[in-house]
Amino acid sequence: MSTRTLLNLILAGVALLLVLVVFYQPGLGPEPLAPPITHIAADSIDSIRVTRKERTPLTFTKSASGWQLVQKQDLHASEFQLRALLGILGTRPEHSYPTSALDLASAGLEPPQATLLLNDTLIYIGKTEPLEHKRYIQHEDTVYLVTDKYQHLINADWTNFVARKLLPENAGLTTLLLPDRSLTLGNDQQWQQSPDNPDADNRDIQALLTQWQAANARYIRRYDDTATAESITLKYANNTATITLHVVEQEGEFVLARPDWGIQYHFPGNMRDVLLGLPAQEEDSKQ
Repeated sequence: MSTRTLLNLILAGVALLLVLVVFYQPGLGPEPLAPPITHIAADSIDSIRVTRKERTPLTFTKSASGWQLVQKQDLHASEFQLRALLGILGTRPEHSYPTSALDLASAGLEPPQATLLLNDTLIYIGKTEPLEHKRYIQHEDTVYLVTDKYQHLINADWTNFVARKLLPENAGLTTLLLPDRSLTLGNDQQWQQSPDNPDADNRDIQALLTQWQAANARYIRRYDDTATAESITLKYANNTATITLHVVEQEGEFVLARPDWGIQYHFPGNMRDVLLGLPAQEEDSKQ
């Protein structure tokens, strides 16, 4: 092997070694994570108050049955939305600054876009900064820049925080009155259907009840007072109250309204057949 070839191999080896050193940076560990903005456990919170600059305030309380959104009556709150909201307690900021180092008005913190009162912990939510679109939030005398997960707290209507599940868990239906039939649970724990359908068996009824128990809306909106004459009545084993849902005409969707709660549940259009127990071809034959 010639001297020139040997020299080239040595230089190539040195170059490769330098590349590996630059890439792997031996001896340098990962940068330590920034501490969270609070050390408060989300599970310790049982009261939330959200005050918004552009929207109505929101109040949530936690009981043994979960989170409730306090309106004219308490509504089951979306656990997903509440977990996201409580996540602010443990979020780790990208940057932090003393309040004295920033123009709080320019950061949207004076006045804030939204204020969170989590038990007795106060957090202000400001605007996003223009370069990386991080959100300014303030806790005590420190301002933090965090990944923006809080736009909905500023803009979303209260209906966005209502649980999308149509019926409570383990509701124990005893009566389901549909537009074209009624299902009633007898004392013998057998379901009775009226008018009687000899082609239907108990498995068909159980499948329909399972669909009702599992039904989750895509989203919820305020009731717009456009219900049709079609209605659905439900009764639960442990609840003497009768619940009435009204069908709302909506192209491409199946919408069930609860006027007593001031909301309506929006489902995909195919859920009409599923929840009313209609064969898919029956709807097609009406076209």
